[in-house]
Amino acid sequence: MLRPRFLFWGTLFFALSQPVASSAQVGSAALQSELDSVYQRLLADPANQALNRRLIDIAVQLDDYDAAIGAVERLIFYDPDNAALQLEAARLYAQIDSYAAAAGYLTDALALASITPAERQEAETLLRQANRATRPSPWSGFGQVGARYQSNANRGSVALGLNEPLPFEGPVEDWNSFALGTLGLAVPVDDNVTLEAALSGYYADQEKIDRLDLGFAEFTAGPRLASTDGTVSIKPYGLVQAIMLGGEEYQTAYGGGALVRFTYSDGWWVEPQYEYKDRTFYNTDDYETARDQTGDLSTYALNMNALLAQSVNLSSRIAYNENRARKSYQSYDQYRATIALEVGFDLFGVENWSVTPFYSYAHTDFRGIAPTERFAGLKTKRKDRQWSVGGDLEIPVRENVALGVAVEYTKNKSNLDRDKYEDWTVVVGPQGRF
Repeated sequence: MLRPRFLFWGTLFFALSQPVASSAQVGSAALQSELDSVYQRLLADPANQALNRRLIDIAVQLDDYDAAIGAVERLIFYDPDNAALQLEAARLYAQIDSYAAAAGYLTDALALASITPAERQEAETLLRQANRATRPSPWSGFGQVGARYQSNANRGSVALGLNEPLPFEGPVEDWNSFALGTLGLAVPVDDNVTLEAALSGYYADQEKIDRLDLGFAEFTAGPRLASTDGTVSIKPYGLVQAIMLGGEEYQTAYGGGALVRFTYSDGWWVEPQYEYKDRTFYNTDDYETARDQTGDLSTYALNMNALLAQSVNLSSRIAYNENRARKSYQSYDQYRATIALEVGFDLFGVENWSVTPFYSYAHTDFRGIAPTERFAGLKTKRKDRQWSVGGDLEIPVRENVALGVAVEYTKNKSNLDRDKYEDWTVVVGPQGRF
């Protein structure tokens, strides 16, 4: 039950607020009525400066910037050399985020001989702001830090050596702390050529299994050549890559590729891609035979995207990886497919949530017999069938900042017991983009 004093003050506040709200409503209605009246009078006398000025004042009070802009533009029509009016039009257009129109009026104002020094200074400041808004930064980026849990970080098998010539490691769960980031640059050269570059990096520090501490960096760069109507673009590119594993240099690579994007409408495109890497691996104390993986990796892929609705996007990738390593047991042919559906929504009065369920499948056939099988006199070549399913959730925290949560389950079926495994992964951490 409400206490008497709470009831008293609540009732008093409600009673006092009613005239204020009612007065505001009456005031808005009166202004709207006057606006309509002034507009009707302007139909008969559009050059009337006083009527146009009164309409601007009323429209701004009502946040009706379209009406205010119309009145200012009428004044400019009858007085085109008035820099103050050009500035006023630019300010009003900026209120509705129409920066291109604002920039046009500011440019016209700066060209007038009658502009005063103060007006010129203001126009130059506003023009810089408008240009920043209409010309997006060539830089873009994404970053995340957080923690990752794996139920089977070492991908150990639960088969415990059945039908295997030598014992091997079982599953070990582990956590890591990680940081990842991507920095992109797109610099237009002209209407049909853009220079693009991207730098990506990742580092993870394991809590238990130090030999799995992972560092990765890759840099790609190349021009994107687009057709006049923008429906077709071609991008050749080069790349360099480096990987550290267990705190030691593990792999370096260089190469390049090309992709062609065919755009059918906004958000609908297909993109054939070819990429080549010349990879060099280095033996370490933890990975004494890593050098056996040195060789060439070629990827043939088809990337696809479909914007099904304003907040629903379907993306997929089909790829064939041809790996030819120094030793045949590390060479393989792999077919991989991935599909993801991103759905944006609002929740708890907060905009820009998103959830992305995904699924992937990989079919890998190795081309040689591993040393373990040779030691036992076996001729079994490894064959893997791996599938993963999971989802990503982005919880908005503020503009361009979100909390990312991801869950994934992976299962690998193999004809070799030591390569059969399953793994649950959970990733949590704040992320940001610009």
